[in-house]
Amino acid sequence: MHLFEIGNRADPEASPMHAHSWELRSRVLYGRVANLPVRTSAVRDGEEGATHRVFEVFSGSDGVDEIRPTPHLVRSEPGPAHISAGGETYTLAAGEFHSTALEGVEPAATLVHGTSIPGQLDLSLGPLDGRPRRTTRRLCDTAQTVRSVHTVLRRIDAEQRA
Repeated sequence: MHLFEIGNRADPEASPMHAHSWELRSRVLYGRVANLPVRTSAVRDGEEGATHRVFEVFSGSDGVDEIRPTPHLVRSEPGPAHISAGGETYTLAAGEFHSTALEGVEPAATLVHGTSIPGQLDLSLGPLDGRPRRTTRRLCDTAQTVRSVHTVLRRIDAEQRA
């Protein structure tokens, strides 16, 4: 489950543009989310026009992500945003660069189902001169998870009664 709230981002230093190693199917439970596809084209060594470096993301079960630069440079540009509202479902193919953001000022929640695709890597786009780094994801304990689920259920219930 993904919760989107204004001003609440998982890691402010993490690139919002990423590609999953898995196919994503996401149901918007409430609110509105913007899915912003990012079109990329490879830039060869010595060629001008690169805007980003591709990074591989290795996620550990302990919540630590190792983010490693690759030699691959790309030119990227945003595609048209796709807005999904409560009750709608959207899908993303593995390897498709995108970012997802809250659309509007109301909070949103999505329920995500992922299907791993063998051979695919988790990737992100970062600065051309980016260095390897580590980030630690904030993992919810049982009590936080229960509170979050109750928040989502109350919100869904309130919308259904309105």
